[in-house]
Amino acid sequence: MSTISGEAVATSAGTAARDGTRPALPPAPVVRRPWVWLLLGAGLLPFANMQTLVPLAAWVAPVFLMRFTRSQRPSTGLFVVTVATSLALLVALRDEFFPVETGIEYYAFVALLGLGGAVPFAVDRLLAPRLTGLPRTLVFPAAVTTADFVGAMTSAYGTAGSTAYSQYAGLPLLQLVSVTGIWGLTFLISWLAPVVNEVWERGRDGSRHRAPTVVFVATLAAALLSGGAQLAFAAPAADTVRVAALAPDRRLSDQAYAAPPLTPGDPAQRAAVRDEYFRPVLDELFERSEREAEAGAEIIAWSEAAARTLEEDQAAVVARAADLAREHEVYLQVSMIVQLADAGDGADGAAVNENHAVLLDPSGAVVWDYLKARPTPGDGHEAGPGVVPTVDTPHGRLATIICQDDFFPGLVRQAGRAGVDILLVPSSDWRSISAWHAQQAPFRAVENGVALIRPTRQGISLATDAQGRLLGHKADYFTATEQTLVVSVPTQGSTTWYARSGDTVAFASALGLLVLTGAGWRSRRRQGEAAAAVATGSDQAERPAPLDRVAAG
Repeated sequence: MSTISGEAVATSAGTAARDGTRPALPPAPVVRRPWVWLLLGAGLLPFANMQTLVPLAAWVAPVFLMRFTRSQRPSTGLFVVTVATSLALLVALRDEFFPVETGIEYYAFVALLGLGGAVPFAVDRLLAPRLTGLPRTLVFPAAVTTADFVGAMTSAYGTAGSTAYSQYAGLPLLQLVSVTGIWGLTFLISWLAPVVNEVWERGRDGSRHRAPTVVFVATLAAALLSGGAQLAFAAPAADTVRVAALAPDRRLSDQAYAAPPLTPGDPAQRAAVRDEYFRPVLDELFERSEREAEAGAEIIAWSEAAARTLEEDQAAVVARAADLAREHEVYLQVSMIVQLADAGDGADGAAVNENHAVLLDPSGAVVWDYLKARPTPGDGHEAGPGVVPTVDTPHGRLATIICQDDFFPGLVRQAGRAGVDILLVPSSDWRSISAWHAQQAPFRAVENGVALIRPTRQGISLATDAQGRLLGHKADYFTATEQTLVVSVPTQGSTTWYARSGDTVAFASALGLLVLTGAGWRSRRRQGEAAAAVATGSDQAERPAPLDRVAAG
């Protein structure tokens, strides 16, 4: 059936009004081969996020999926796209990508993610037919951005998997997040689908879709041009500082994490484990740290979980680090997993360890002892207070977070608001997520105008400047014997709009979606009232005249 005219819509709505029901949803446009478009969109989904990213796929996949959903009933489109998205996620999340349980729990987790990805298409199918012009194209991007934002606030993984992260490779476009955060980029990517479908549905009737297309193209061009200008004319030009980012020796680290379970209240067994499994990797890290200090590094940072240590030995490890920092007059951040003395096997959900990043200054004083604020589920430790520490140094203002903390822009924004220049992000990944997680790190640097140092165990160590340029990149953890990245980074950051305004764009998207919903509802009521009026007029015209009037005639 082709798109029906306004007269036909009124007749249909009028019939519904006479029956006492709500006006029907405007009919779907005719779409030839809708299942072909579904297969094309679903086929691109595994490349739109997670492990095998092709940045263009994130823009194109929703175009084809929307072409399908707009030709279906909302319930049908929601179900089919949920299934398609879930199947694509099974491919994207292969090789134990997320540390969740296998079996029914895993498939329920994937299905929930799939439903979250499908809901914006259902919202578009329900609202867009009741709107016209530019508002019609804004429903979907507002829904996607709102869904991403709600997911980030409720998920233990924060913004992991956000649409915006697919664009890690495009520096000009990446600069947009310094103004809007990832939400503006998510909105822009998602906006393409309804604009293209508007053109697709209207064909040569340019007057109906010209304005949304012009506005979208102008917005995209402005983002690219302003980002390019920022890269060209506002590149960091401050002095630099030599930084050494250390991950542990792979063999020794594997040995430390293969240690037998510790028994609470058994000092002899704990001491034996420490001497055989924990001490070798710790000695090697201190030896390399001293070597880098002698080579001229002024800031030395270990990866997350670089060393394992016993709670009863923690003070001695910090004292050893203080001696090295004082002797060589360097800033040294040591990161360690501290095994709690009275912890069992963690089967009851109680914490068994603590995840620390301890910074020592050149005098040997402890500047901060930061606990990871957003633990990965299953890590075995409780969350820290979530206060990002800072310190002023001759090399700029320093701050730190740990690994998955960088999935939470609101947490990291503390650094941007505090005027931090260099952010240390000790991390620890696993092979299947190593590239994907590293690709997200530059977003936090650009959002907050900070240089970022990311020493990483079992993953990619890197450093970027405040505009996301790679200053150092070491991706050979699983093959190389040397696990040190040495890089010079700018000592002065920049102030960003996002650090000041926060998630304004996300909140605006949610509010905009409510406004569009209200506009669509009012349009539905007006259609119903108009249809009822047409129906009433038709009934009056067809009703026989009263007998007395006929007689009088």
